[in-house]
Amino acid sequence: MIDEQSHPHGIRAFVRRYPRTLVLGAALVLLTAGIATVTSGMVTGQGRAAAAEQLCTADDLAAHWSAGQLFLDARSVSTGTTVIAHRAGEPTQTGSTMKVVTAAAALEALGPDHRFTTTVVTGTTPGAVVLVGGGDPTLSRLPSGEEGVYPGAPHLDDLARQVTAARSGQQPVRVVQVHTDLFDGPAWLPSWPESARTSGSVSNITALMVDGDRDDPTDAYSRRSTAAVSRAATAFAALLGPDVRVETTSVPVPSGARTLGTVRSAPVSDLVGTLLTHSDDTLAEVLARHVAVAEGTGRSFAAIQAGTTKALRSTGVATTGLRLVDGSGLSSENRVPVAYLTQLMRVVVEHRAGLAPVDAGLAVAGETGTLGEHGRFGGAARDARGHVRGKTGTLDAMYGLTGVTDEVAGDRIVFTVFAEGTADPAARGEIDALAAALWRCGGHAAALRR
Repeated sequence: MIDEQSHPHGIRAFVRRYPRTLVLGAALVLLTAGIATVTSGMVTGQGRAAAAEQLCTADDLAAHWSAGQLFLDARSVSTGTTVIAHRAGEPTQTGSTMKVVTAAAALEALGPDHRFTTTVVTGTTPGAVVLVGGGDPTLSRLPSGEEGVYPGAPHLDDLARQVTAARSGQQPVRVVQVHTDLFDGPAWLPSWPESARTSGSVSNITALMVDGDRDDPTDAYSRRSTAAVSRAATAFAALLGPDVRVETTSVPVPSGARTLGTVRSAPVSDLVGTLLTHSDDTLAEVLARHVAVAEGTGRSFAAIQAGTTKALRSTGVATTGLRLVDGSGLSSENRVPVAYLTQLMRVVVEHRAGLAPVDAGLAVAGETGTLGEHGRFGGAARDARGHVRGKTGTLDAMYGLTGVTDEVAGDRIVFTVFAEGTADPAARGEIDALAAALWRCGGHAAALRR
């Protein structure tokens, strides 16, 4: 439960002090946005009175929270002023809301136009070629023209055609070797549950894989293997001939090797959109690793903390208190304050620091991505469908949402709300109700703290 002392930046406190002001504000919203009781397109006096009582209910919803422990931070987009907060500065696990952090870091460190390159070069013997992994999880083994999970993905058959053409007149390829040293360290984080692999959430993180290492390239949640490199190399070898041998131990790229073929991923700006809308864990982990490489902090999971925080300096939001052990938020060992996520979200929705692609990738309440699943924004929150955008987060014992509301009364609200310590899916409904209340309040909520 929340009392006035535990979160003084509250809406009810203002209502008690300035009830008439809120009534007038609520009436203005009704006239301009059509929120609350409307009869035959006309707002009645009785409807305005009812709206004044029900419009800004975020404080009351927070005070009567029942879905585990509440972590909450909501702010005005226009001013950054806190609207309502509870445990806002306490670092806690994030679930997939971490992907907003990773997406922002990728854009800062790599740039929106950067693409990941997979190449094939000549080996040290006449019949050998080396498949050089460039850290592109979207590379597909589907035939060109067929699209899997990742839009705009490059294809192995394109790469094979280039290699065959470049080697015209030479002896057939006898062996495919691999170079996978772009990433190092363990491919699987010990704090990830093994069920994340079998349920199709995440793969081993390697510099060479195809289709995010899915058994079925067209199924986002298809089971992943324990041999991503072997799957990719074997699929490539089959395109070069029936008797091509595969060696999966990483070899150095030979000095003076000739490039035989090259394919490139979609740009980072597009990958960020896919990552956020569809909450792709493997894509998040690969992007986090690329950030670490670009920032010079290392090539393993252990480098993500330093790499991501270094990349995010340009956003102007202090990264104090962040503990980042992965890029997807799948680990329960991550620790991020909700206040940090809300402040970063404000930079995102104002399209500062080149983060407009993050904004574009946010799911829409009740309509797209993870906010279009599980009956999100139904019941009392149904009127907020299409008016809230954000990124969800779910772990075994938490549910979360960081996002932004549409404009009401001249302002938008950025917010982050976590229900920690609960496995009850009903927590999603409480989160949606709170987000919907913040949307209805809009500029009125923001005005309370100005």
